Amino acid sequence: MALFPEKPIEYEPVNPRIYLGTAGWSYDDWDGVFYPEGLPPGQRLQHYAKRFRSVEIDSTFYGTPARKTVQHWYEKSPDGFVFSAKFPRSITHDARLVNCADETYRFIENMTELGEKLGPLLLQFPPSFSASAFGDLERYLHGLPDGLMYVIEVRHPSWLTDEFADLLKTWGVGLCLACDGPLSRFWRVTSRVVYIRFLGDHDAFDTFESVRRDRSEDLDWWVPRIHHITDHGGVVFAYVNNHYAGYSPDVVGLLEEKLRSRLANPENGE
Repeated sequence: MALFPEKPIEYEPVNPRIYLGTAGWSYDDWDGVFYPEGLPPGQRLQHYAKRFRSVEIDSTFYGTPARKTVQHWYEKSPDGFVFSAKFPRSITHDARLVNCADETYRFIENMTELGEKLGPLLLQFPPSFSASAFGDLERYLHGLPDGLMYVIEVRHPSWLTDEFADLLKTWGVGLCLACDGPLSRFWRVTSRVVYIRFLGDHDAFDTFESVRRDRSEDLDWWVPRIHHITDHGGVVFAYVNNHYAGYSPDVVGLLEEKLRSRLANPENGE
């Protein structure tokens, strides 16, 4: 029996407002586990999209993708599929939002080749990026093109202020919520788009072909909160990294199962 059906399946989401997926899709360790053994790398996206309706593109963190690459992603994914993507580190980590307008617009222009499949664009900052750069962030947000979804991930506790939250609300920018790290489970929603990243320690596992850590308790904490957000009109994008438990597709599946169970039995849980 083939691992995947001959034709794409009709994916039934837990909730139209919930987009679940993994951080990236091109991992050799998934061959023979998530992907059929020997599947050419160029066909992985099509197979991934039979199981999940969204993905966080990790490769854009290392550089703006070519326009043809983005067009290829669009062509190889089904209708209704959504891509989220990280801004390049040259913007967030090297320039730290200063004097990088040209690169910003080039990145956004290329990513808009995804059309209706383009989801949130994530500005992920290093732990050393503190609120002393508040003015730089304010100016940068002011210059971003309208009509797109933006999300910010900060890792320095100095950002946890009402002033920062108000800035994000003013521009309709989402605050990335993380399950690990110095700001884990920080509970603040700043826009109708809520972005959750299930991360882990980058040196925790050396391979990613199986789940190596039980994360059930952590997922149980998030499930009622995800439903609370969607019940109040929000849209949730949640992505699991391989470093979180060792093999992200199974963790996404478990989260999906818990979300469905909560819908069927709302009296159970928080």
